[in-house]
Amino acid sequence: MMTSFKSCLVIFSSLLLFSINFLYAQSESEIENRVRTLANQLRCPTCQSQSVKDSDAGLSLNMKIKIRDLIQKGQSDAEVLDYFVKRYGEWILRSPPKSGFNLLLWIMPGIIMLIATLVLLRSLKQKSRTVDAIGKPSLSKAEDLEISRRFNNVFKNK
Repeated sequence: MMTSFKSCLVIFSSLLLFSINFLYAQSESEIENRVRTLANQLRCPTCQSQSVKDSDAGLSLNMKIKIRDLIQKGQSDAEVLDYFVKRYGEWILRSPPKSGFNLLLWIMPGIIMLIATLVLLRSLKQKSRTVDAIGKPSLSKAEDLEISRRFNNVFKNK
């Protein structure tokens, strides 16, 4: 009886250790996914044309370590991004927030395209009015008869 109890205890302990290891590995992969996602949203202070995720600069590697540390301390994604914004300013974000002056920067290309389209349509409409006002040149009776005669001669000969 004691051996079966020991066997059950060993099996139960093994399963418990395996499940803890599995849960730990799963949480580590979730943390790594969050680190990659957040690192992709931040600009490398050294390279500036790359994200922290893609950069191999020493400062970017330190930033990835800091991101992982903040996540393990239980901070949300917004809190991690706020940490870096407070430290480096809004330029550290690869996609600036759509509020305040930045909102104007997001909207301006659309407004400029709308204004350009309206100006183009107005100028085309104005040009068509001037052509209509001038009208088609009219021919005199003699010119009209001469054109008809030549037209008929061309098709008679063929």
